[in-house]
Amino acid sequence: MGNRTSEPEVGQRSPDADTKNPELIEGMARVMTTAKERRTANGRVYRREEKEEEDEEYNYRDSALILTQLFKKMDPAVMKSIGDVMGELKVSIKFKADQSLLLVKVVGARDLSPKDLRGKAANPFVQVELVPNRTRTGTKLTNVVRKSLNPTFNEIFAFPLEADHLAETKLRLIVWNHDTLGDGDFMGERIVELGDLEPNDVVTSWYPLQEETDLSISGTLDISLAYRLPQLLCVTVHRAAALVCREPNRPPHPFVRVMIPGITMVEQTAVQRGTLDPEWEQTYEFPVPQEEFDYRYVVLNVCDMSRDGESMGEVHIDLCNFDPEQGFTGSFPLADMRNSDRVRTKWAQRALLQEFKEAMYAHSAYQFPKFLFHKHSGHKVVSVSSRKAGCQAKVRIIGGVPIS
Repeated sequence: MGNRTSEPEVGQRSPDADTKNPELIEGMARVMTTAKERRTANGRVYRREEKEEEDEEYNYRDSALILTQLFKKMDPAVMKSIGDVMGELKVSIKFKADQSLLLVKVVGARDLSPKDLRGKAANPFVQVELVPNRTRTGTKLTNVVRKSLNPTFNEIFAFPLEADHLAETKLRLIVWNHDTLGDGDFMGERIVELGDLEPNDVVTSWYPLQEETDLSISGTLDISLAYRLPQLLCVTVHRAAALVCREPNRPPHPFVRVMIPGITMVEQTAVQRGTLDPEWEQTYEFPVPQEEFDYRYVVLNVCDMSRDGESMGEVHIDLCNFDPEQGFTGSFPLADMRNSDRVRTKWAQRALLQEFKEAMYAHSAYQFPKFLFHKHSGHKVVSVSSRKAGCQAKVRIIGGVPIS
């Protein structure tokens, strides 16, 4: 008896027939490999699509957070900057009472406005002075840091100052761009009130730079407010005293402009020629419903006709605490109000707030600009500005993480 090999029945293939056909084996391998690759590739596609969706969702949340922070920082009550003043200055201040000495450390600045022709850099330095300067110590200057919008100075200056004079002394910090061909370019300034400074305490802060403030303005303005139903606010300009004289032996020709922002009326007193102590006794009426007192204020601007209407100082009077039954009479110091937070009206703030909301929703819906809506990495600053509102905001990204 021997081994017998079973023969396939008619119509059947031999079990090992496929292994004896190289061409068939190669074709099957190719088909099987293709199917495997297809399954693997499809898995990769699915995983990649899921990852892309996750990344897209993460990037959107991250970018939406940045967008929200930017618009939250766009406070329409901030004074509109004229020109291209921007950036902040870091300063530490200490008053040593036992030595009657004010110490000022100029640490550095950031996000300054570029001043070169390419719009990429500047050569900043800082001017430090006291106003008024009773000890005649003069102006202090830091060194120039070349080709930087984020300079580091770390320089300390000392000013003799008596404790009795602290409350009425201001620290003036001016950032200049060094220009080898002429006068330096103004990059912004900050006026720091020293009245709240506690002896031997160190105060360190980032101060946003502002437009130049005219500290030579002096004098007072006497006014009265009264209310007549149904909705008339009566503003009486009585007199001014001790106005600034900008030209020796040539007194100004003062007059007063009176307005309430949001109401399309601007009144003007008569011009009083050649005097530092003018009197007017003129009254003007403005339609102001009592329910609008919370966000209305009166602006009185003393101007000099002999200098083409140049401002000699302003007074801003909020109506939120005004009692229409009692009225008000008082004297107010004149000041340069260009950098005051109160310059932007609450009326305008309401309208701008609605525009900001709509703009924020539109940016979010259309995911524009594109550079904002992607995964962030490294260190950068994302900023937004509104020319109409006259304000700007920024969010710093450090290591890909937005920092408010």
